[in-house]
Amino acid sequence: MNRINTFAGCLLVALVLLVYACDSSDDGNGTSPTPEFDQAGMLENYADNLIIPGYNDLQADANALKSAADVFTADPTTANLENLQNSLKSVRQSWQQVNFYQFGPAETSILRSVLNTYPTDTDKVDQNIENGGYTLGSVDNIAAGGFPAIDYLVNGLGDSNDEIVVSFTLDIQAENRKTYLTDNANFVKSNIDLVTDSWQSSGGDYRGTFLDATNAGTGVGSSTSLLVNAMIQHYERYLRDGKIGIPAGVRSAGVPRPMATEAFYGGYSAELLVANLQAFRDLFTGANGSGLDDNLIFLDSEALASDIRSGLDQAITEAQALTDPLSGNIENNNDQVIEVFTSLQEVMVLIKVDMTSALGITINFQDNDGD
Repeated sequence: MNRINTFAGCLLVALVLLVYACDSSDDGNGTSPTPEFDQAGMLENYADNLIIPGYNDLQADANALKSAADVFTADPTTANLENLQNSLKSVRQSWQQVNFYQFGPAETSILRSVLNTYPTDTDKVDQNIENGGYTLGSVDNIAAGGFPAIDYLVNGLGDSNDEIVVSFTLDIQAENRKTYLTDNANFVKSNIDLVTDSWQSSGGDYRGTFLDATNAGTGVGSSTSLLVNAMIQHYERYLRDGKIGIPAGVRSAGVPRPMATEAFYGGYSAELLVANLQAFRDLFTGANGSGLDDNLIFLDSEALASDIRSGLDQAITEAQALTDPLSGNIENNNDQVIEVFTSLQEVMVLIKVDMTSALGITINFQDNDGD
């Protein structure tokens, strides 16, 4: 009889322990809950520490560009021209920090196209200056406005700054040229203002949309999907091809096109390339916060995250070895430029194929041939 009571007591204790274990470790369905990556925290880091500050800096530099253009056109001296040239370089450097965020407000306003379609159509610029009646940002003027057109006006109208100043003082088109310069500076500022303000809570509050729980996940249309698709499209078409592949002749049967470099007249295309690559690496890692590499590590793809970081580091190192003007580097040592393209291409495969597969992201922009 005592044995039976002892057995019953042990059985009761075991059942109690089992129930307690289930209550403390399952999700209500008898299974252990699956931990989830803090995607909301990652997106908040991107919005608050990279995207919005990046646009704010760009906006400040666009304001400085407009002021410098106004000062120069009111008093065209070499000193004021140099200040304007430096202001243009600063805003183009700031552009490298945000030009991959072409979704939301930037996509709606086709910001990249209106600000930075290059090479600029110098014939169209000259025609607009002579005839007037232009509409900046229209289809027929997409390559006659923005940063590249200003680059042509302030860096490309002479072999020296003295000659450039003459084109704004003694030339028959001097007054029209001043107008076109200030119109472009205003055009740049207004478009950047529009997108920057749209991210603010006092404007369109796209930050709220970007972080809204209804846009969570990785499905098409989610904030993570928009971010990843935009960064890969930028890397493929506008970084790998636009900054290197097209000028180096990779996309033209091996025939180099040095005038197709991003800042041909200013002569600092390689510097912009390095800045954009470094900013892209920060985008992948989240800089000092949670990023896509952390998401990959969470998904047991730590080796892939490491390979992407290493690949970007190598491409940055090789890009830093290029000399400006990049057009001259292409003419004199194009093999070195092609090596950078090759390194960029190796990373392209990792982010477009392996990373999207690991994250469950669908590429929803049209692929380029020969990726």
